[in-house]
Amino acid sequence: MVAKPFIKWVGGKSQLLEEIREKYPSKIEKYCEPFVGGGAVLFDVLSKFQPKEIVINDINKELINTYSQIKNYCSEMILQLSELQSKYKNHSLEENKVFFYEKRTRYNELKVNGNEAENLEKAVLFIFLNKTCFNGLYRVNSKGLFNGPFNNAKNPLLCDEENLKACSEMLKNVEMKVGDYKECKSFIDDKTFVYI
Repeated sequence: MVAKPFIKWVGGKSQLLEEIREKYPSKIEKYCEPFVGGGAVLFDVLSKFQPKEIVINDINKELINTYSQIKNYCSEMILQLSELQSKYKNHSLEENKVFFYEKRTRYNELKVNGNEAENLEKAVLFIFLNKTCFNGLYRVNSKGLFNGPFNNAKNPLLCDEENLKACSEMLKNVEMKVGDYKECKSFIDDKTFVYI
């Protein structure tokens, strides 16, 4: 099974994987990625080595929430993203611009209220905004609210169903943490391959 990053991420390593692979050991049973971001190396390692113990971490709570929702609620996420894609595809560019800003406002409301029952919707909007904002840039203002502008994309792939299912399957045994990279220290030992 091949999975690739489900979002575009600043500093993503997809284009550098060939060079990074040269640094992999011959066997990886424990894997840790303290700054997971888009997860290009994560999914590459998982597909090639199937480690038994995996920890990923990021300081971006909404990013880790999205990984968690893909892991645990992939089918529901696919349904919601498919609905958004259908609406987006049937709108004019001007309507999509309005739609984008409505969804950005809703996403920020969800961030502020912090209701865990709405984590799936927040993750769906995280992906939607990533695919429809300028350069897939996750940017927040001083209040922590997402403020990336609309990118004028005519037909972005909002729901890559096959890849989301592959990501969900690969994430089944992954422990996810939110916080400072030092949160991973207790997991790391001399048998752990760490990608930083």
